[in-house]
Amino acid sequence: MTNHQKAIASVFYTLLISLLPLKITASLTTVAEALAKWSLSPSLPSWSLTNHINLCNWDALVCDISNTTVSKINLSNVNISGKLADLDFTSLPHLTLLNLNGNRFGGSIPSTIDNLSKLSFLDLGDNLLEGTLPSELGQLRELQHVSFFNNSLNGTIPYQFTNLPKS
Repeated sequence: MTNHQKAIASVFYTLLISLLPLKITASLTTVAEALAKWSLSPSLPSWSLTNHINLCNWDALVCDISNTTVSKINLSNVNISGKLADLDFTSLPHLTLLNLNGNRFGGSIPSTIDNLSKLSFLDLGDNLLEGTLPSELGQLRELQHVSFFNNSLNGTIPYQFTNLPKS
């Protein structure tokens, strides 16, 4: 490799490495936008796009050890209302815990919840959810804890739940 080729390769790798943090920032921005658009009432003051740089400091959120992705949302017993269908689950691929217990979430459980493929804890108990359990919940292979108690859900438990891990 000539000196000229080495110089070009060096510049290329420097540019490539300098772009990596932009991908992380864009990812956190995408999550912040999805959470800010989720119509919660009352709204959470820290959940603001003007504060998207500090996403890991937002109330009820826990990020992974590198602070690059949201891994947990714990809104248990904060007396808020909203609809699960308004949350863009595709923006939360690394979520392992979703606890919405003890609130006033209404509507149905959307089939798009299967985008939370790393979810191990799901508590939707004590809300105002209606409809049936979507069969897509059976695709959440990491799920260890699930609760839907005290809602207005009906129908049968989908057979796909037999795909869930036994603990």
